[in-house]
Amino acid sequence: MNIVFSDVDGTFQSLGEPISPVNLEAINYLENRGDRFVFVTGRGIDMATSLLEEVGVDCDLIFGNGAGLKLKGQKPEYRNCLTFDHLSNILPILDELEILYFVHTDNETIIQTMDRYERNLDELSLSLAKVGDKHAEIMDFKRHYFAQECLQVPSVLEYFAQRKDKKIIKIELMEASDEKRDFIREKLSKQSVMAFSSFIKTLEIVNPLSSKGSAIQNYLSNFENYTSFGIGDGENDLSMFDTVDVSVTVADAAQPIKDQCDYVSLACNEGGVGHFILANCK
Repeated sequence: MNIVFSDVDGTFQSLGEPISPVNLEAINYLENRGDRFVFVTGRGIDMATSLLEEVGVDCDLIFGNGAGLKLKGQKPEYRNCLTFDHLSNILPILDELEILYFVHTDNETIIQTMDRYERNLDELSLSLAKVGDKHAEIMDFKRHYFAQECLQVPSVLEYFAQRKDKKIIKIELMEASDEKRDFIREKLSKQSVMAFSSFIKTLEIVNPLSSKGSAIQNYLSNFENYTSFGIGDGENDLSMFDTVDVSVTVADAAQPIKDQCDYVSLACNEGGVGHFILANCK
C-alpha cells in the first residue's frame, strides 16, 4: 500500500491560485487503487475542511500542524494542543515586543483589536511589496482575514482566561523584521513550545508534540506493509520528511528544503504533487 501525505499551501495549491487538475487526478488515482492520500496542513479545521469541499473528495486530514486528526467520515480529534499556561508565558512577551499575533482554536481565530496593529500591517505590506507583487497580495488577503474573519478582542489573554475549555491549536505571528523574528525564536527557545517558519514573515508556535512528523507516526501505527511518501515545501514539513520512507518537495521550495528531500518534483502551480504521484506510486 502507498500512503501519501501532502502539505497544502505552497505544495498542493499556490496562494490564490486554482488547484492543478493533475493533483486532483492523482488523489482519485490513489483512492481507486486502495492507497491512501492524507492532507497534512497547518490550517485549522474550518479552512482544512473547506479545502476538502473544494477538492471534492473525503480523505483523511491531519490539521493544525499535527494538533488535530480527522479521519474520513468521522469527527475531528484534538491532540497535543497548547494550554492556557503556554499563553500566559508567551503572549506577554509578544505584547511587550508589539508583535502582531493571533491564536487559532478549534472553531475560531482570536486577535486583538486591529487598531493596535496598523503600524505592523503597514510595515508588513512594505516589506512584502519589496519581495514581489504576489507576496504583496498576501497582505490584502490578511487584512481582510483579520478584519472580517477573526474575532477581535481587547485582550487575547483575558479572553482565554475566561474560556479555559477552548482547544488552542497554535499561536501565529507576523513580523516584518527578520532580526526581530529571530530574536523571538531565541526568547521562545526557553519556553516549552516549538516555533517554526510556515510562510514568509511568519512564525507559528505549537506544542512540541504537535508536529507533522509525530502526527504521521501515530497515523502510520495503524498500518502494515506500506510505503509512505511525504510531499511539502516548508520548514514545518521537515519533521514529516524525517518520518516517511520517501521525502519529496516541489521545484519552487527553498534550497535548504530541497537538500533534505529524496526527490524534487515540478513546481506547485505545475502540479508537482500530482505528477510525482502518477509517476512513482505504482
